[in-house]
Amino acid sequence: MYQMYVVTENKNIVILNGTRESFRLRQRNINSDGSKTPAFKFVSYRLMQRESKKNNKVITRGIKYDTKAKL
Repeated sequence: MYQMYVVTENKNIVILNGTRESFRLRQRNINSDGSKTPAFKFVSYRLMQRESKKNNKVITRGIKYDTKAKL
């Protein structure tokens, strides 16, 4: 299990716990209509700490992300 820090469209931070394969497949996934899914925007731990203190952003912790996407 890996712990990854992701920034949402609203500039909030989400901490995802998942496997390397799940994150890899999510970044390359294609929807059934042929369009690409939006990729996660990963940030480092240090940047996550800095942004949360500077802007008082919401940090959502401990979401399990373990999916099997189709390529």
